Amino acid sequence: MTLVLDRFRLLLPKIKASPSGWISFNAPCCQHRGHARDTRKRAGIMFSEGVVYNCFNCKYTASWQPGRTLTEKFKTLCRWLGANDDEIKHLVFEALKTESLDYEPEHFVEKVKFTKKELPEATLTIAEWVNSAYLPDIAEDIGKVIDYLIGRGYDPMDDNFCWSPASGFIDRVIIPFKYDGVVVGNTARKVRDGKPKYLSDQHPFFVFNVDAQDALNKYVFVCEGPFDALAVGGVALLTNEISQQQAHIINQLGKEVIVIPDQDKAGLALIKQAIDYDWSVAFPNWSEDIKDCADAVNKYGKLFVIVDAIKTAQRGEIKISVARNNLETRLAFQEKR
Repeated sequence: MTLVLDRFRLLLPKIKASPSGWISFNAPCCQHRGHARDTRKRAGIMFSEGVVYNCFNCKYTASWQPGRTLTEKFKTLCRWLGANDDEIKHLVFEALKTESLDYEPEHFVEKVKFTKKELPEATLTIAEWVNSAYLPDIAEDIGKVIDYLIGRGYDPMDDNFCWSPASGFIDRVIIPFKYDGVVVGNTARKVRDGKPKYLSDQHPFFVFNVDAQDALNKYVFVCEGPFDALAVGGVALLTNEISQQQAHIINQLGKEVIVIPDQDKAGLALIKQAIDYDWSVAFPNWSEDIKDCADAVNKYGKLFVIVDAIKTAQRGEIKISVARNNLETRLAFQEKR
């Protein structure tokens, strides 16, 4: 038994476990998540090699296993159980000491692996092209890509933005997809009118920009598209649907998840799924002409959009559903005008 579990046990009511191993007591989480206070002992905790918490009322879950850091959900549970900041720090420290253990529980999903993929022929970062001897020959074509990025508020010299003179890519900005530092796909966005808007080569269930997440950040912002993710320093699903594999990748970051949906019908669908994964959802204060994070950052600035997302984030099925219905009504009204 680790010191993490010993310290965690001290936070719990003095209740004996049932024959099946579960310790049941009034859930401390429900009133924090928009539900009525639990008086029916709907919370359950089981200790084995680690600890698993499950609320059968508001569906909040949290767990910890030796060899892993404490997730934000687990730390939040500890606070709801009465732990102060010093006690949380002790738990975090003791958990870190177990990371050297060669431990991988069977019931944890195996880490998702993506195979390496090649970028379109002759792809280089825009910065590399601009500083190359070929610039006079490509200036007109790459200039349109640069103008597009600047117009949307991005720095074209950022290493996330690439270009290729290959057929079909001259009028596109290429964004490499990386995982564990390896290129595992890309998307190429057309910078002028025409279809298809995107040419993508990616693995199923990929989550964009995971590599760029700072371990010290409390939040991870989940967006639909890569431009949105780059705008707020978040991650992108590259779709409006959340797969279990993607949810696993995001949850493994150990941060509080805030979904920032596009302000359209696709975003409404994403909100419903976020509820299933117990993620928070932001309902931002953007003007009607702003539909996604990328446009919002271009208009308001990154700091405003991030602070607004945190302030407007709702958690719990009831609160999110009410806010989603309000958004749906507003979108329908805008469509009729």
